Amino acid sequence: MVATGANALASDPDERLVGSADKTTGCNRQTVELRLARLDDFASARDFIAQLGEDRLSLPYHEASWIEAWQTSFGEIERCEPVLVAGFLDEQAAFFLPLALQKKGPLCVLGFLGQNKANQSTGLWRRSAVDAVEPAVLHRHLSALGKTLEADLLQLANLPEHLVESPNPLCLGELVQSPSPVFIGPLSADFDDLFRTSHSKAARKKLAKKQKSLEAADNFQIVCAATDAEIERGLKAFLEQRAVRAAATGIPNVFTGEKEKLFLETLLKFGPQPDQAGLNLWWLECEGEIRATYLSCRSGDRLIGYANSISHDDMTAHSPGVVLLKEIIARACADPGLHCLDLGLGDERYKRSWSEAVALFDSYTPLTLKGKMAFFAFSKKQALKARIRKSEALWPLVRKMRALKARVRSS
Repeated sequence: MVATGANALASDPDERLVGSADKTTGCNRQTVELRLARLDDFASARDFIAQLGEDRLSLPYHEASWIEAWQTSFGEIERCEPVLVAGFLDEQAAFFLPLALQKKGPLCVLGFLGQNKANQSTGLWRRSAVDAVEPAVLHRHLSALGKTLEADLLQLANLPEHLVESPNPLCLGELVQSPSPVFIGPLSADFDDLFRTSHSKAARKKLAKKQKSLEAADNFQIVCAATDAEIERGLKAFLEQRAVRAAATGIPNVFTGEKEKLFLETLLKFGPQPDQAGLNLWWLECEGEIRATYLSCRSGDRLIGYANSISHDDMTAHSPGVVLLKEIIARACADPGLHCLDLGLGDERYKRSWSEAVALFDSYTPLTLKGKMAFFAFSKKQALKARIRKSEALWPLVRKMRALKARVRSS
């Protein structure tokens, strides 16, 4: 049944998918019909998402509460028109894709809603639908949708190659590797064992020494914000520390203004509620000052590190951010429902101790001549970024140039 307020689009009653009905044997196949519908509003999206079931395959970035928070905070200034797509297989709810039509100069792009504040793009999926959807047929439907909306380019960024162990049906069209990988690792019920296997003896000894130095300071504590006052205090420290770091290093800061503050405040108020995709805010404090913060969230059995910050003061040498992450992971290991650690985008040395880089991909489908020209430019730019980030010579040079530029601006 179509969710309330849904309008059929890109539907061809004669177009059919052939998908595996029994993945375990791989021998039974059935024909199922794919249909897309555009949902009128976020209330309709919530109703439809509920039909996918509580055990749906998802990451928080495409849950209703997350995309609503993004649209409320950034939709107007980003010139985004939400295109909330419901997918049906034989009229049963199968997947949800929160897309948006966005003007980028002369170009009109159809992509994921809120992509600039997400680490990965997956959509939300009923588990059995992932193997039933043939990417080529889904590609035709989404291309038809884009043309109906007069988009020049269908661009789906930061796609994982697999959803759990199944190929990602959204890896379609022209695929270009994303510049930054995502970092994924296991969580163990025995934290001490995980720590031993992931860190050398020298690294463990060094980190223990730093932690002892922090713990020796007055009023050392690890806090997970629980009250409005704690959220306000922790978020203030997060935003201030990020700004200082950006000014000192030249590293781009995606959390710079009141809109970003509103977005994070909204998600932090949801917190760990089971029916919401919210954030938790952790911090490490000593001598009455917050020395590091970490924003995290939970999705199924996955602990996700979303964003962090560190202070630049007399305690920085003791790596408060690394110590804070270690303590968060230790608590996650004690939770029997958590088995996977996701430290998000960006290649940082501390991530490699706990996790491994997993490549992501950007999918492009040009729909007009302008789209073809834009795809050519985007793909070349992405390939260049990826090569620079992988280069042991060029990437450190880029970081040094950013820091130099930041110092010149501040002088």
